[in-house]
Amino acid sequence: MKFKRIIKNILIGIVLLTALHTYGQQHPLYTQYYNNFSLINPAYSGSHGLFTATADIRSQWAGLVGGPETQTLSLHGPVGKNVGLGLSIVNDKVFVLNETHLFADFSYSIETSDNAILAFGLKAGGSFLNVDLLGLGIENDNLFSENINQFNPNFGAGVFYYTEKFYASLSTVNILKTKRYAKNSNVVSSASDEMVFYVSSGYVFDISEDFQLKPSVMMRAVNRSPLSADISASILWNNKLEFGISHRLDESISGLFQIRLTDNFKIGYTYDATISNLSNYNNGAHEFSFILNLGKTRKNASKIAPPFYWMKK
Repeated sequence: MKFKRIIKNILIGIVLLTALHTYGQQHPLYTQYYNNFSLINPAYSGSHGLFTATADIRSQWAGLVGGPETQTLSLHGPVGKNVGLGLSIVNDKVFVLNETHLFADFSYSIETSDNAILAFGLKAGGSFLNVDLLGLGIENDNLFSENINQFNPNFGAGVFYYTEKFYASLSTVNILKTKRYAKNSNVVSSASDEMVFYVSSGYVFDISEDFQLKPSVMMRAVNRSPLSADISASILWNNKLEFGISHRLDESISGLFQIRLTDNFKIGYTYDATISNLSNYNNGAHEFSFILNLGKTRKNASKIAPPFYWMKK
């Protein structure tokens, strides 16, 4: 009986940890965050001057059974001179937990000068959570007698300032603190979200007529958790090929690669090599992105595009 209780507590801990980890990925820990920036900051929506669709597939902790798997589909674009709209769907699966996040974005942009834009954004939606406790195969225990299904609403906000060479971003996507898991059966176990703040900035340096250097930094701050930061640098050649490196402090080192196959379509691949103690138990992470521009640039759209947008207009 004592052994069974220990096993039960371990499984509860795994469920709670994966719940927290998965929601953290909805506030994306993607290495290619620059391809899906509207997930992080709704103020980015519509900044391309046309509609852009992005699909992202990420397999984390490769080689580890039950490791995080994430699929994302997003669409955003301008609907007026100063207004942008967006929609995103994110599906996360970790161990017995599956979660689908559905959010809509709204942005309003102001031209602060001839070569600079300040945008404000709002994000609203929610997450559908399913924990397959029955799939664990534990019998005669009320704590695992039924699955967990719930919906958690949330909303976020952001500010995004950019020129053709520089950008600065501040945002959060989970203003509401929602309880992730709660179940009564002589034992109450729960896990709640804390607000996640994102601060990001980058610049584009012209090395020559054909080459550009693009350093950037992304920081994530959560109450009572260590600061997470990605420091990246890439080289863009002739607006067609990009390659670089990224370091997530104390976690991973990544190789970045992107290529534009047509005027309106590009693909990207990233491999994350884990450098923490978890490297003994997994083979890193693989991430693929597919980015497609839809239609043509609106006639009244701004001529200014964010620095990491390099598809042909």
